[in-house]
Amino acid sequence: MKLSYLVLPFCCAASLAQAAEPPVQYHYGLPLDIAKVISIDAPYDPYVCEIIDARMTYLDSAGETRVVTYRKLSAGCLLKT
Repeated sequence: MKLSYLVLPFCCAASLAQAAEPPVQYHYGLPLDIAKVISIDAPYDPYVCEIIDARMTYLDSAGETRVVTYRKLSAGCLLKT
């Protein structure tokens, strides 16, 4: 039973090391190898129209987890006409 307590921190440390890579800032023409999108995160304020930073986490064709950040209009811009 004590062995499982020793293995768990090493297992989790390896997955945290993968996630510790800094995200890549997208620029026009940057080639992206996206096999599956895991999540897209962006601040949400329906009352403010502004440019915000969004973050996409995805798997590439080799199965590696990658993160890219990009600029976009906030949700508040969709409601304004």
